[in-house]
Amino acid sequence: MLFICATDDRYLSTLHSVAYRQWSNRVDLAYKLLLACALLWVLILGHRLVFYTNSNGYCAAQDGPYALFDTYLEAVLSGVFSPLLVIVLACLLIRSVQNVMQRRVVPTGVIPTEPKANQSHSQQANSQLLLMLLLQSLIAIIAYVPYGAAVIYFNITAQWSKSSVRQAWEL
Repeated sequence: MLFICATDDRYLSTLHSVAYRQWSNRVDLAYKLLLACALLWVLILGHRLVFYTNSNGYCAAQDGPYALFDTYLEAVLSGVFSPLLVIVLACLLIRSVQNVMQRRVVPTGVIPTEPKANQSHSQQANSQLLLMLLLQSLIAIIAYVPYGAAVIYFNITAQWSKSSVRQAWEL
């Protein structure tokens, strides 16, 4: 979630509209967003406080349709929604930075002394941002997607008869 907030802040700071740029780099807004994120997660996952039970020393969803709902909700939120949101925001940020680079004001009538040096510096900054966002997206995919896939797999195969070897392998 913090990756998403950081990427969103960077995206807002590169937009053309002054109204949107005013929303970036504000510490008071960051605190409010952290509180809002915490409240959002309590609203989304607060049902677990009521519908989870202690079973053999582990917290687990109550049997029945709720267990299935809870598992798929977690798989979709963590395995699909989070990486997708990180990737979409990274693509938006890259496009916005490229638009900023194209909008740069160049004074007329002034002969640039070192145009390649300035261009090289901005291209280097752009490539570093691109690398950072690609790594962030890759980490999000590596961290979230396998967990979501495993949760879905275990739900689908939960009622299948399995040998003891397969059960040991799946643990």
